[in-house]
Amino acid sequence: MKTTYANNNGIIDFEAVFIRLNEELSRSGQSLKLVCAGDYVMQRYGYKTTTDVGAFFKSNTIIETIIRKIGDEFGINKPDELWLNNSIANMNPEPPAQFCELAYKFSNLEVHTVIITYIIGMKLVSGREQDLTDVGDILKFDDKAQPLELMSELAGMKFDIDISSLLDAFERARGIDWLDGFYVKNQEELLKYF
Repeated sequence: MKTTYANNNGIIDFEAVFIRLNEELSRSGQSLKLVCAGDYVMQRYGYKTTTDVGAFFKSNTIIETIIRKIGDEFGINKPDELWLNNSIANMNPEPPAQFCELAYKFSNLEVHTVIITYIIGMKLVSGREQDLTDVGDILKFDDKAQPLELMSELAGMKFDIDISSLLDAFERARGIDWLDGFYVKNQEELLKYF
């Protein structure tokens, strides 16, 4: 019988999954540190939901077996991917510690999440359509965010962002009229990016 893992809105309670993961890690004498990024972080901030956790972590055969076991127990593994995977490391370097926050600390498991601004940088660098949509969704909820300030903040995090991708995300969040007004007000400042 599978454990109940979702709330009334169908959102997976990953805290319960992490607690079970910690129990199995402890039982097997294994320790694990996760640096979570992507959609799981967006779920924690309330921007979207996800069925998996993309994270940076060091794995071995025992840990992979435990991850599979927990995923099967909760019914959250996919046929071609485990619920907890480090495939994100194929596309991105591990985020520096100063851009991460501790989400959970158990006896044998630490779960860190990157800050949302770092997620924006990762998604803008990837440039995939869904990632630009995700950034637009984040920006919809942050009416104080401004493109040039965000561009500067991302540069400080060592992201090399194409400003057109960032402006595309702002257009998705605020509309073409807002973007037209932004261009008019910031023509001279924008020239250094083009």
